[in-house]
Amino acid sequence: MTNIVSCLVANLAVMHQGHSEHRRLAIPLRHDALSRYHRKGFGQLSYVVDEMAMMGLVVKHAAHIKKRRTGIVATGELLEALLGAKAEEVGRAQGEETLWLTARTGRNAIGKKLPFELVDYEDTEETHRLRGEMDQVNTFLATQRIELQGQRQTAFKLTRRFTLRNVTDPHTFNLHGRLYGGFWESMPKGLRDDLRINGEPIADLDYASMFPRLAYARVGAQPPEGDLYAIPGLEEHRAGVKAGFAAMLSSSNEMTRLPSDVKDALPVGWTGRRLAEAIGAKHPGLVPLFGRDIAMDLMFTESRILVAVLLRLARIGIAALPMHDGIMVPCQRSAQGMAAMGAAAIDITGTAIPVIKR
Repeated sequence: MTNIVSCLVANLAVMHQGHSEHRRLAIPLRHDALSRYHRKGFGQLSYVVDEMAMMGLVVKHAAHIKKRRTGIVATGELLEALLGAKAEEVGRAQGEETLWLTARTGRNAIGKKLPFELVDYEDTEETHRLRGEMDQVNTFLATQRIELQGQRQTAFKLTRRFTLRNVTDPHTFNLHGRLYGGFWESMPKGLRDDLRINGEPIADLDYASMFPRLAYARVGAQPPEGDLYAIPGLEEHRAGVKAGFAAMLSSSNEMTRLPSDVKDALPVGWTGRRLAEAIGAKHPGLVPLFGRDIAMDLMFTESRILVAVLLRLARIGIAALPMHDGIMVPCQRSAQGMAAMGAAAIDITGTAIPVIKR
């Protein structure tokens, strides 16, 4: 019971202190079966939440997030106490699974994607190796001082998340694989200037146009010079082109309609077919990949590169915070960070991927 209360209070503290845009803490109250992703001894979670609500410590809201998570917020004396606490006082429980496997579950009657399902896989030599890599990264980063606006941040645990295209597929670890769990990943770019690693400002290092470059590496072709997202007529809408490019590589058929986020980032009048034709004209060698659902394959390659970079830098004592297709390192270590990124890309893809400093 104490572990349940401690866990709830710790998560509420993190939310109320560092994530003001999040109005509620989403928690699953129903545990049909325990898996490697669940903590043992949490069968009384629902009872504890109800008791805390009755005591005036939390407010309980109806289930949200696809109706699978109950929302709670701290109130009264608990909220007052949490707002006065320090982020560095919050730790993480031991034994947390850092290697996730999820599966697509299809679409509903109106074509909307259904929630991904966690897969309770069996451990193998491969999963032990992958988890070992994450343990190395997390163990090293736990020794580093990460601050935001002068305040040391809450303990975090990076997880690597793989995906199956179908819930009935064999349990493999070669799709997706990106890293999650860092508080900085959802942070607005403007706020990153206030990050400090061991007292130093950060340097934001990115691979230039990584997704299309990984696609070119996949087909064994050389990309054109310059910005790969620079499409004639859309020079001022690079974000829309980038999102549309990813959508075409993620789709399993021809993109005739634009996803809403892509449509909003493009000029009025642009359609999925028109965007596909414009990108295809710029990148004819990649047209065979469009509509082939290979984005998760490219993400896997991307994640292999990022993990290799983190391990390289950790071995020489340099802390790096991953950002899917880039890292943040202390400013004075930016040259070493860029060198590690360049070397890892060549080792894994056989081709050079330019690295830029934001």
